[in-house]
Amino acid sequence: MNLKKQNIKTGIMFVMSFLSTYAVQGMLKVTYEKYPISNSIFSLLIFCAVYVLLKTVSKWMNGRLMVISIIWGGIFSACMVCGTNLIMSDFTKLNQLETWLKIAFGIPLFSALVAFVLEKLPEINKVTNIPFFEKFVRREWGVKKTFFVSWILIFVSWIPGLIASYPGIYAYDSVYQMGYYTSGNIYLHHPLIHTYLLGFCVETLGGMFGDLKVGLLIYSLFQMLCLSATFAGIMAYMTKRKLSTLMKVCWLLIFMFLPLNAIMSFSATKDILYSAFFALLVILACVIVENETILYKKWFCMAFIAIVLGGMAFRSQGKYVFIFGSVFGFVLLRKHWKRLLLMFTVTMILFGIYSGPVTKLCNGVEFNSLHEMMSVPCVQLSRAMLKNSEELTVGEKQKITEYVPDYGAYKTFEGISDSMKITFNEKKFKENPLDFLKLWVSVGIKAPMSYIDAFARLTIGWWYPDMNYRDPKAYHPYWEYDSTQQIEGQNWTIVERSTPEGFQWLADFYEQLTYENSYQKVPVLALLFSSGFVCWMMFLYIASCIYKRKYKYLFPVSFVFGLWLTVLLGPVVLYRYVYPIAITIPILCCFIMTAPETYYVKEKRMIKNG
Repeated sequence: MNLKKQNIKTGIMFVMSFLSTYAVQGMLKVTYEKYPISNSIFSLLIFCAVYVLLKTVSKWMNGRLMVISIIWGGIFSACMVCGTNLIMSDFTKLNQLETWLKIAFGIPLFSALVAFVLEKLPEINKVTNIPFFEKFVRREWGVKKTFFVSWILIFVSWIPGLIASYPGIYAYDSVYQMGYYTSGNIYLHHPLIHTYLLGFCVETLGGMFGDLKVGLLIYSLFQMLCLSATFAGIMAYMTKRKLSTLMKVCWLLIFMFLPLNAIMSFSATKDILYSAFFALLVILACVIVENETILYKKWFCMAFIAIVLGGMAFRSQGKYVFIFGSVFGFVLLRKHWKRLLLMFTVTMILFGIYSGPVTKLCNGVEFNSLHEMMSVPCVQLSRAMLKNSEELTVGEKQKITEYVPDYGAYKTFEGISDSMKITFNEKKFKENPLDFLKLWVSVGIKAPMSYIDAFARLTIGWWYPDMNYRDPKAYHPYWEYDSTQQIEGQNWTIVERSTPEGFQWLADFYEQLTYENSYQKVPVLALLFSSGFVCWMMFLYIASCIYKRKYKYLFPVSFVFGLWLTVLLGPVVLYRYVYPIAITIPILCCFIMTAPETYYVKEKRMIKNG
């Protein structure tokens, strides 16, 4: 009987391996029309690899692991199939049976991968723990020493990049913020505090030294110090959690030598300092989960509130991310809801003071964010107008033309909403918001696939790890390296790059990396630059928490997930938007791979008294 069951099990795994091999062909970004995998020896290699993986995970598979791995495997399979369809044909093809069959056939492969990660990830710390090495390191290296040595190593490792990019990367929205600063009207389209910080360094300090490049250099050094200190804090937290030395060394090398970290460190954009605050917030959330009594220590509460305020000040959606994560905190840590409510209330009051009286005192000028909010509706209506024109009434087409005059730009720029949202008829919307809502709903009912495809194409980088960059359907580069250049008719403050002799090769390397995306030629390592892969790691962490029944561990990732939800509503996929999530992945990996510290609290009555 056992032999019969084993044969049946083997037969099922053979069938699933064959179906997954077939599905892989539908997940590849290939231009060949005829059978790139099925008519190749690689199909046999893939078949064998899938079979071995399925046989391996079947040894420890249980009901709970099976359910979770199938759900997450289905999500990942759908992401791969739909993402490839979008890249290759401009449609997700979710209304076609073939797409759903490919998704179903890919589930065994991705479910097995998810099961393997969920089961083996916590063991990595044990496997990489070398007793002799660990004994020596723990005797010589404490948390403080780890922090300061890591800080120095990381900062020094970025200096060659700064020299090659001297005085820093003056790009993204910097030129507009400098215009705000010099005019004295600080439009709140960008964070007030960052505009003043950048303007003070470049214009004020640069003017004092007689060279704006010196001012930008000061800003770059300050930002490098902040980001490297954050990474050093992550290293210190890893030491506190007793992560193996080998794993810490690997993360340290990534912090030091992964080029994107250096490039981000001296890019003059608000997202970098926000990333630092966000990573610290996630660390503190982890500390709360492993030691709930720390909520009753005043110094910790003050530090927590200060970090949250810093994050909200440097990014407009920071307050929404904090509110989202706080809701999870109230549920998952409900025993301490009074303390959490107090911290939440104090934080929001202080932020209200900052965003109200303080902002007005600092010449903050309100900026209408309606255009930003319309990113998704604008691309959806534009696609429906272009792809489903015959299904719409004359009145609906007329209204779309009035609300989104430049809807035709969608033909060229499906991956960015700027061209459409900028021309959005704000005046007409304000006259009758309900009329626009009715239009959006009625068109969506008639052209649901256009709405789905438009949203999927706009956000593809956030869920599809194999996305190609630069995105041919978005004029904005995935990240920037060249400083902003003067445009005729614009009175901009320009700070040009001056690469010293001997460092031109490094500047050329960064140029190729950012604009030609040369890293995509390197297998495996290319995923470290992928926004979609970063987001998949977040989802795997969530799956691990649920599988291990460590529901409180969801509190730290709730902030990360909340941030991911906000970027889904953004105008384009840029790496700087996902960077806050990217630098929290080491924290989450460490948290899930290591056992929590043991704390002894004498006065437990503090908890009872609230």
